[in-house]
Amino acid sequence: METYQVELKGAEAEQIGCRSRLYSLLSSGFRFPSAEIYEGAKTGKFAAEIQAVIANLPYSGLTAGELGRETGLSCEEFQSNYIGLFEVGNNDGPPCFLYEAEYAGGRMKVMEEVLRFYHHFGLRLSTEKRDRPDHLASELEFMHLLTCKEAKAMVDGKESGAYLKAERDFLRFHLSDLLMAVGKRVGGNRVLFYTDLARLAENFCQKELAYLLTIGKGGKSD
Repeated sequence: METYQVELKGAEAEQIGCRSRLYSLLSSGFRFPSAEIYEGAKTGKFAAEIQAVIANLPYSGLTAGELGRETGLSCEEFQSNYIGLFEVGNNDGPPCFLYEAEYAGGRMKVMEEVLRFYHHFGLRLSTEKRDRPDHLASELEFMHLLTCKEAKAMVDGKESGAYLKAERDFLRFHLSDLLMAVGKRVGGNRVLFYTDLARLAENFCQKELAYLLTIGKGGKSD
């Protein structure tokens, strides 16, 4: 997907920006780990950046956890853990696939539904990354882009209701269920970085949905 940046002004717009940034960070964490992601995990920079964003969300109750616990691994070992956990399986069991259709059933139906969301908002998958549209990283990146568009609408003084509704619907019908399924599979695994990442992502999206449902009724979220 294309990258999206907005110059934010005002506390409310900045909070939306933090929500958007966390979606982006989580998306990068669930892709095959680049040297940059590995170094971020190794040095604690990735966890620190996530914690800084969490501190400015419009609700409380999230923590980055210990996303740097596997600092003793080499980059090759870190990448091997990703492949074992998400693609081919490891000593803890079969792979925990990161594709929604592997849990929802009906691959083409799921991908068509997800693509319908993407295309409605003028988004196209990157030809370089070649991810399936129902990959967890792609779905998180879509939420990053939606929240960016929400922030831009607010900054421009335009109606943002369509973006808020899309965020709620995509979480309810796609992303939340996928993260719940991934969280269950990853929870008993010894690849601790991804155990923490999956737990954080699931909790974040639960908070997000509750927040979006609350503001949709004109209230405030804790």
